[in-house]
Amino acid sequence: LYDKIREVMPIPCVDLLVKDREGKILLLHRKNEPASGKWWFPGGRVLIGEKRIDAARRKLIEECGLLSHFFENIGTFEIMFNSRSSVLIQSITTNFKLKIESKQSILINSHSFSASWLSPREWMDEKLDKFVADIIA
Repeated sequence: LYDKIREVMPIPCVDLLVKDREGKILLLHRKNEPASGKWWFPGGRVLIGEKRIDAARRKLIEECGLLSHFFENIGTFEIMFNSRSSVLIQSITTNFKLKIESKQSILINSHSFSASWLSPREWMDEKLDKFVADIIA
């Protein structure tokens, strides 16, 4: 059903710009579409009946095993992905900025290969999707 929905309408999502106390940014190396094989923000789709802020809190826990109490909405954006199956995937994502106050262990889920904390400058040296690079900048 989800695949059919993606074929006919945009998916509401949240993406999380997670920073630590030193200003390093957390990105995940994605396994799944969309953005498979790319460094991307933790996040994902908003579920029916769920507010975007609640989805942001849920995705932070589900994808990283992290907690934060402060989420700042930094904007809503449209993203178009061309998946490997040549299907256009469109999402309307709200990006939240948050800070992790203490060093917490990252517990990534099965949607990612790995996670990495780098400074904004170090991330700019990586090959990033334009959306990710623009948000970091």
